[in-house]
Amino acid sequence: MSAARRSVYESEVRRISDWMRSYVVELGFAPVSRSWLYAFESEGIITKGDFSWALDWLADRRREGLIPFHLVAEDSSRSLSGFDFYDKAATPREHLNNCLKRALEEGKQYSPSSYWKHQEFFPIIWTEKRDLIKLFEPELPAAVRRFASKGQDDVNSKVNLLREIERAYENDLKPVVMVFTDHDPAGMQIFNNIEEKLRPLATVMGVEHHLDDMLDRQRFDRFGLDQEFIERNQLLWVDNLETSGNKDLADPKHPQHNFPYVQSYLKQFGARKCEANALIARPQAARWLMCQELWEVLDVDGHKRWVRENEAAQAASSEHAEFLTRMFGMMDAAGVMYDRAKLQAVVTNGIASLPPSEPGA
Repeated sequence: MSAARRSVYESEVRRISDWMRSYVVELGFAPVSRSWLYAFESEGIITKGDFSWALDWLADRRREGLIPFHLVAEDSSRSLSGFDFYDKAATPREHLNNCLKRALEEGKQYSPSSYWKHQEFFPIIWTEKRDLIKLFEPELPAAVRRFASKGQDDVNSKVNLLREIERAYENDLKPVVMVFTDHDPAGMQIFNNIEEKLRPLATVMGVEHHLDDMLDRQRFDRFGLDQEFIERNQLLWVDNLETSGNKDLADPKHPQHNFPYVQSYLKQFGARKCEANALIARPQAARWLMCQELWEVLDVDGHKRWVRENEAAQAASSEHAEFLTRMFGMMDAAGVMYDRAKLQAVVTNGIASLPPSEPGA
């Protein structure tokens, strides 16, 4: 590549990098590499059949330093582990003082009231992709369980889901599984096949009766993308049903083209789809949707009671923490805190046995 062409090339990549940076600012987090491909697709830059080379392109531009590393989040399944842990404090006294300060600050955050004490239903958010969880989290109370299945055939995610359902029943709560999928044949199939996928595992785990109750009461709710929401928020319809292998479900030659779930989808929506990751381009609409759906299940008054109970507990705890802070300060000023002989004298003879503090201590 000539120097002139190289300059133009780097300028073009910087434009893409600037666009990615604006995405991150609006989202409040950096998507993983795979989610960036969906963002590129939602902008019409690539199709899903381009994902393989586009993933390599993104990695290569990062290696060249043209796209900053921090714009692409680390995949947790590939994260580093292992660390050299040591205390930065120079002396034992400094270390213990730091521990006491942290303990007293944590003590002020005393929250004895369980969120679920004030609720009747137990919502569980189940999405296909982890970045959607990050997108929804500003609207989710911390107690609400949420996870990404990373594909409809992942056994671990289904076992975890059934364990959460069991936990809800054990605590006299009514679980509601809120499912968010792509608007494509596979996404619809994930929801429609919930019973088929969960039944064998529920039988092995001995919770089949819970699954039956959930199904009878229709407590599996697909709140994901629908046609009205897609069009109202101007999300991009991708005019194909391409899969990651460069094959299109709309092509009669595709092995699954004549499957009932594909034909049903084609009849209703045609050869187009909308990936759930397209919501990355509409974070406010995504969070509005999450808020609307969630608060149809959660009790607003129960939420307020939970806040009031914990705020009252934290106020009382903070008062005690402030008192302890003053007490430790007094003991430190008297030279007792780190003098074992004086501390033992206080334990044995009481606070009155303390010698007067020296001037300037």
